[in-house]
Amino acid sequence: MTQQNATPVKRKEIYKYDAPWTLYGMNWSVRPDKRFRLALGSFIEEYNNKVQIVMLDEEAGEFTPRSTFDHPYPTTKIMWIPDTKGVFPDLLATSGDYLRIWRCVSETDTKLEVLLNN
Repeated sequence: MTQQNATPVKRKEIYKYDAPWTLYGMNWSVRPDKRFRLALGSFIEEYNNKVQIVMLDEEAGEFTPRSTFDHPYPTTKIMWIPDTKGVFPDLLATSGDYLRIWRCVSETDTKLEVLLNN
């Protein structure tokens, strides 16, 4: 954006994030109030894996981890609730051995809402 007598705001076009483990699943959030947010699932060859939520810190110009939580097995699929208006609870679904629904209760805290298995 430019205004009279103002300098244009420069933004990077490419951002990089080095996850602490090999990635297996990933999904972008589409909530308007949580721009540039990703859920990342680990691929660790053990039962204990991780899901990490990262967000772009626009002032610092880099992605930073906001929440990390344990997940059994690698996440075969990660998906945010498709909420383009930001009116529903902030939910994240993962699959591995079962379908799990997670609620992002704050910027840094994610809680298991429900575990679904038949």
